[in-house]
Amino acid sequence: MKIAGELTIKDWEDLEKKLVLNNDELWGLAFHFFEERIRTRYLNPINAILDLKINNGEGFAVVNLQCSLIETIESFINGWKYEHPHYIKMDGDSFKGNKNVFMSFFKNHNAFKIMESKAYDFYINVRCACLHETQTKNGWTILSDTEQTKLVFNGEKIIFRENFQKELENIIAKYKLAIQIGTSYKNIAQAINTGNSFENLEKNTELRDNFKAKMKHICDKS
Repeated sequence: MKIAGELTIKDWEDLEKKLVLNNDELWGLAFHFFEERIRTRYLNPINAILDLKINNGEGFAVVNLQCSLIETIESFINGWKYEHPHYIKMDGDSFKGNKNVFMSFFKNHNAFKIMESKAYDFYINVRCACLHETQTKNGWTILSDTEQTKLVFNGEKIIFRENFQKELENIIAKYKLAIQIGTSYKNIAQAINTGNSFENLEKNTELRDNFKAKMKHICDKS
């Protein structure tokens, strides 16, 4: 069965046998499974809609997909396995409700911290509203304005869909570096923000362990 573009469960299982948590070899190839999975299922469709450059309501489809992408990214980073209606953590504990995924996401990614105080509001009135009723609620607005450099307008409830997508793809790029180098996502983000070299970053295999657990879950449930 295909799980990432043309890549199959067998492809992953063959590669997984060769992966060593504290050895950088092959981890770029491992991350390629994640890249292909989200490229074909999320990034290509989102960017195809954005490339239409029309504003007749397409932003709702874009943001709907972006919300699903947020849940995918945050679940991979943390190794959370979804077993309806719970997310199972790596330590075996669990939590119920997708709202916690968004609260974690907006808290732990610098570009989105401006929205941390509105995480639950966003979950209810953007994510759930778009998914279930094809609209935003409670004053949230989706705009296309490529001249804007902000994610949201002065902390107000305005989502600039192109900028939102750019920042999501920046997170994916940081995640890739962390997996390849074998360090934490936080270390990579701090190094990029400060302009420091990646060479002396502290090694940390937690992200890789989480990645393997998530991929195993995907294969087991496919």
